[in-house]
Order: sequence, then C-alpha cells, then structure tokens
Amino acid sequence: MVSLLSNLLCLWMVSLVFGAGLLGLLLSMTVPAVGAAFVPLVSLGVRYVLFGSGLLESLPLHALYFNTALSVLWLVYVYALFAVCAIARRERSRWWIAGALAVTMLLATARFNALQFERGSLHVTALDVGQGDCIYIQLPDGKDMVIDCANYNDDKKYEKKTFDYLDTYITDDTVEYLMLTHCDSDHVYFMDELLGRYQVEKLFMPNVLAAPGTTSKDKKALQDQIDALDTSRFTDKDTIGTVTYAEFFIAALTEPNCEIVLNVDSNVNTNSIIIEETTYRLVFYCPTQEYYDDSNLNSAERKNAISPIGILEYNGRRIMFTGDSNELNEPLVVERTGKIDCDVLKVGHHGSATSTRNPFLDAYTFEYAIISCNTYGNKFNHPRQSTLDRLKAHDIAVYRTDNNGNIVVSVDKDGNIKITTQKEWNKEENYKGYSTGSDD
Repeated sequence: MVSLLSNLLCLWMVSLVFGAGLLGLLLSMTVPAVGAAFVPLVSLGVRYVLFGSGLLESLPLHALYFNTALSVLWLVYVYALFAVCAIARRERSRWWIAGALAVTMLLATARFNALQFERGSLHVTALDVGQGDCIYIQLPDGKDMVIDCANYNDDKKYEKKTFDYLDTYITDDTVEYLMLTHCDSDHVYFMDELLGRYQVEKLFMPNVLAAPGTTSKDKKALQDQIDALDTSRFTDKDTIGTVTYAEFFIAALTEPNCEIVLNVDSNVNTNSIIIEETTYRLVFYCPTQEYYDDSNLNSAERKNAISPIGILEYNGRRIMFTGDSNELNEPLVVERTGKIDCDVLKVGHHGSATSTRNPFLDAYTFEYAIISCNTYGNKFNHPRQSTLDRLKAHDIAVYRTDNNGNIVVSVDKDGNIKITTQKEWNKEENYKGYSTGSDD
C-alpha cells in the first residue's frame, strides 16, 4: 500500500548507498584513508532508509493481504484503471478521478472481506508464523479467540505479520478468549505482546509456575516480579525456568479485568473449559489433576503432553485443536471422547513423529489436516515423513503453513466447509517431509 511512497522516499537513497559503498570499497583497496571517509556517509544513508521504511510501516493500512479473489481483482482493476488514464488524452483531472475510484473500490473490497468474517459463520485461521503456532478463531457470534502465538526464533518479521493480520479482524481491541496450550517458546513468544496489545477477557493457561531463578540480573528482575504476585493457584510441583515463559506469566497475571482459568480437569468425566453459545460448542480435554500429580515435566515430550485437545463443533462440523499433543496424551483423550467423526485436525506438534499416531487417527475420521511448520528455524525437521505417511494412508488432505501460508477454515450457517489458502501449492508436495532429526 505504501510502495509508491517508499520508492519516492527511499529508493533513490538505496541507489546512492550502493554506489557510495562500492566506490568506497574500491578506493579502500588503493587509498584506505579515502575509502574510510565513505563509511560515515554510507552509514548515514542506511540510517535514513531504515528510518523511512520504519516510518511508513507504522502507517495504518500499510499492508493489504491479497488472500481473497476480490482483493486480487481490485489490484487488477487499479492497474487497468491507471493504464487507461495513461493512454487517454483528456484533462489532467482523469488522474484524480482514477485515484478516487481506486480508493473507493479499495474500501468496498475491505468491507466485503470483513463481511466474510462477520457473524453467522465460523472462521479458523492457522497463521503462518514460521516454525511456531498461532490459531485465530472468529466464532459465529463475533467473539475472538487465539490459541498460542509465537515463532520459534522470536522473529520480529513474523511477529509483525501476525499482528497485522490479527489487527485486521480484531476490530474492537478485545480478545474474548486466549489460550496457551503449554510452555514451549515456539507457542509463547508473542503472547506477552498480545496481552499488551488487546484486552483479554478470559485466559486459559497451564498449571505451571514460572520460576526463572536468580542466575542473572534479568532473571532475578523477573523472579522478583513473580514473587510479588499471588501464585497460589498453581499447584503443580514442576516449574518452568525460561525467560520467555516468565514474561508471559507476568503479563498474564497482571492483565487487568481478565479471568484466568488453568488447563486442568478435576477428573476424566469433567471438562473445566467449555465455551458455548446457541450455535457452537468448544470443549477442551485438559490434563486431569491426577495426571499433573503423577507426572513430571522432566522431558520435552512430557512438557508437550500437557497440551489440551479441543473440539469445536458448529452446524454438524468438528474442528480439533491439539497444541503439541503427542503419543502420551492422545490415547487419554481418545478414552474420554470415544470414536467420533471430525472434519479438520490441527496436527499436533508441527507434524512430529511422536504425534498423530494411528490409534488417534483411527478414532476421529478426519478429512483435512493442517500443519503449522517452516524450514526457517526448524532444527527439529518437522513435519516428519512418517506422520505424513500416516495422514495419507488415512486419506486425509494436508495443508501446511510453510507451503500454503495462512490457512482459513470457514463453516457457514448451512454447515458447508471451505478451506482458503494464502498460497496455492501442489497437494502431493504437502505429503513430503523429513525422515530424520531431533523431535523435541
């Protein structure tokens, strides 16, 4: 949206910086003192470009997501409109008319796109956050829910893209429901920013105390803040010592006017987290109090296994959310739900080998599977080929954020289901994964 301004303000300086840098490099080979004199000039130019681009990025509507057919048609319309104006031989006012028409059509397009996310339909978006997880749900009554929000590397580019997207649809600055499934950084990193950005009314989080300790000045500062909070509700004997989880923990417990519910079921016959209205019902199967008492968090697999598994039902359709669930907690949830028909699976643990096992797939007859993963920062080699083979053997169509970008699952008032992707991709390629690597 601001590409024209960025070209006018910054592109010429980029050319000068490149030319001056190249000239300075060549001169430094023969006359080092003269070459060194170019360094502050080049540095000043780079600072100007960074400042200008940062300023433009802060403007409202600086980015437009072309993830609908109408958005693409609008772009084609604008190019065609200005092409006609360039060819036509009439008064100069034609340019103003073309600009006014382009803006009018843009506003109409934005309004139409927003209507697709208005009440009466369910929309679930798996955001492309790189190697990480973020699920945005717009419920049929217009309420917003976010499940996890992070990139494994705490990548600021992905953070910005994530909040650009969320800001588009969370128009009242309120998130009615926020869930952190477990304590891993690739699910936590952006959560403190989210809590600062929006008013969160109800927060679901693990029954795990943050305990960063005092081994460094930064950790001690966080520990002092946690010690000043009322943490008596966190009853599990295990703690998590990461700075990332501590920052989220503090933001969560200091969020004003926010109800906190722990991801714990008192027993296998009880669900502590149920979100329902007249037309929809979302039930989470959390670890039981007995599970917390009998287990510990001494391995990555056990830390992942405290992820609740949620089933969202609307107009006869069911969508399942799994966090980083794996072979430890999948069978426990199957025992509680029995065999039921589900339509869409958000695949557990980014498609790891220890998740989405055959007994789990046999119990829930899925048609579609969504995997949040990315090569960048993916030292774990997700998704695994063995997992993709299991999905293919069960005739489940696979969508992946690394190949498809943002993935939107929509269910309308008549129960029709539609999956829209930001990028098209060969479906067979989505069944190709990694065969080896760490699976934490």
